[in-house]
Amino acid sequence: MSDTSKLTQLGAPSAYRYDHPDAATLEVFDNQHRTSLWVVGLDCAEFTSLCPMTGQPDFGTIVIHYVPHTLCVESKSLKLYLGSYRNHGAFHEDCVNRIADDLFARLAPRYLRVFGDFRPRGGIAIRPLALRVAGGLADDERARVEALVADHLAAARR
Repeated sequence: MSDTSKLTQLGAPSAYRYDHPDAATLEVFDNQHRTSLWVVGLDCAEFTSLCPMTGQPDFGTIVIHYVPHTLCVESKSLKLYLGSYRNHGAFHEDCVNRIADDLFARLAPRYLRVFGDFRPRGGIAIRPLALRVAGGLADDERARVEALVADHLAAARR
């Protein structure tokens, strides 16, 4: 059974911040299946941030896949973290890379993939992709992890 004693966001009211992404918002719990390679897939279909130049809202989907090592992210804390970009001014590329950096620093997963699929504005859709891979991951394990994530992506499209 998962130890939930350290989780503070799930099931508790809190003061939501929509203009200050903070990695400290991300809460974690122990991976109960450390000896297995498996994927966590998370889709945020309602991601919003602001253009740092015009202040206009940008809308997109953030798709996260990671292969956990010792920790997993708690989903409500992730929701609050991603929601904190709503009134934050940043380019799409920066948002995706910052999300990847914050999750990678907090979780230390074997592998992390963050993809942003932003709605077109000015006739151009921007789709940044950030990958983070654990240091010291052997080539054969990296190949297995990448195949596992690819299988997960293919299954999600069916």
